[in-house]
Amino acid sequence: MPGQQRRPSGQPASRLSWVTQADRAVWQRLASAKLSAILAEYRDLPAITWTITTGGGLTGRALVPGDPRGTWELFNAWRRALELHDRRETPTGDGTSYVRAHASRGTIRVTLTAVVASLDATDNRGSPGPRPVQAAGASEPDVDATSAQPWARRAPPPGPVGPSPR
Repeated sequence: MPGQQRRPSGQPASRLSWVTQADRAVWQRLASAKLSAILAEYRDLPAITWTITTGGGLTGRALVPGDPRGTWELFNAWRRALELHDRRETPTGDGTSYVRAHASRGTIRVTLTAVVASLDATDNRGSPGPRPVQAAGASEPDVDATSAQPWARRAPPPGPVGPSPR
């Protein structure tokens, strides 16, 4: 599997036994092609952050800032689409959890991650958990964090088009 090659114990280190930069470049190109195929197949899902690792793996990060329910929905939508069944949740002790799911697609390891605040922490105004962004002086958040799936929300209108000021 890419990124997992090791020199057998007891053998001298020769130039041919080590993973080379050329090996890593090939693995990254293969992972890039896999990511392109994934994005083409699931074009209706919202965009998430993707990283191609040096070992040729793919890591996606689901995040909806200030909206733990939205983050869970986003994580689960991608997890179901990619058929990632090995889901693990690790509480961090401060009301958040690190969630990870992964599977292999041939020689490409696909991992999906999310850091999700406790739903109770964001519903309780006295807790330090994240909340939706609120304009100064406003009594309610600018964005309704309880509305439908985050990718179903309307995007704000585009700003004026023109050269940027220097």
